[in-house]
Amino acid sequence: MESKLPLEKELEPIFLQKFPPFSESVKEFLVQYGPYIILVLSVIGVLGLLTALGVGGAVFGMGGASVGIGFNFYLGIVLGIVTLVMYLMAFTPLKARKRAGWNLLYYALLLGLVSNLIQLSIFAFIVGGLVGFWVLFQIREKYA
Repeated sequence: MESKLPLEKELEPIFLQKFPPFSESVKEFLVQYGPYIILVLSVIGVLGLLTALGVGGAVFGMGGASVGIGFNFYLGIVLGIVTLVMYLMAFTPLKARKRAGWNLLYYALLLGLVSNLIQLSIFAFIVGGLVGFWVLFQIREKYA
């Protein structure tokens, strides 16, 4: 087995022993169709980021970002872009059921949680972390 990722050793017993396990059919569904779901949601996310930056406003006739928006907004945009790139990079290895794809999802989740903390989105941090890690650890065994 590969070396552990940051916090993986600490999170593993929580999400594999204290949370209810998924059935094999649910795991197989997530592993088979998950990469395509992530791809579609990532494309939607890219369109959302373009709109937030004002690029979509010219194309779709919507207003863009205000001039007075602060540092947290732009930091959130940058972290969102990096996260989306990681999701897009994970598509091919996830389809091939390679551990590298799972690792990219893990890092993207960690980065998204950091972004939530920076923006003080505590509810998104808690719910996103719990659900995200629960799903990730349930399907980890499917990636070699």
